[in-house]
Amino acid sequence: MEKEIEVPIKEPLTKEELACVKQFLKKARELHTAHIISNGESGISLNSKFEKGKTVKFKVSLPPEEYLRSLYMAFRFFYLSKEKSNFLRVINIIKRKIDSDFGRKYIDWLKDMWSGALAVKQVNIRVNEKIITPTMLIDLWFNAHYFHADDRKEEELSKLSGALTIDVCRFMLADAVFEASKAVFLLANMIAGLDSEKS
Repeated sequence: MEKEIEVPIKEPLTKEELACVKQFLKKARELHTAHIISNGESGISLNSKFEKGKTVKFKVSLPPEEYLRSLYMAFRFFYLSKEKSNFLRVINIIKRKIDSDFGRKYIDWLKDMWSGALAVKQVNIRVNEKIITPTMLIDLWFNAHYFHADDRKEEELSKLSGALTIDVCRFMLADAVFEASKAVFLLANMIAGLDSEKS
């Protein structure tokens, strides 16, 4: 049985804060329409097989490239720091306004979910003594391949892909974005009531 929990707000949002919240909610609705999200199953998986005395083999499963591109296009509005809808910007606005220990703890949990998805704390992948994180891969793929044509980032991505295999890199990117999107939707559900005017 579902139960509604009310979280008191200390003070109303300023005009600028409300603009960020409204943009966040609008972009969350757009992200929800990405095929990978709306389909209910991501189609993103990585399986490994190890045989004694041999190397580890990875099998990567990913949705079609156009579905991934659509997901990344919608997700970037929460990831890029200059966007009004940036996840950390909006969650910090909400945390400042909440007058409830439970609400603040929930916000901290959402932040951990977001950063955990982008750091993959449970997996420690190193290439030439450098820890590879999804955040690093997002930066490289977004700037070298999806949204810009940065030659330096392309070179870094090429070196990395050679060590990890391109498919493992693509899996880490897709999985991180998909998992971080869950935090976006939970925050959107929490703050939907603050959006007094529908966009």
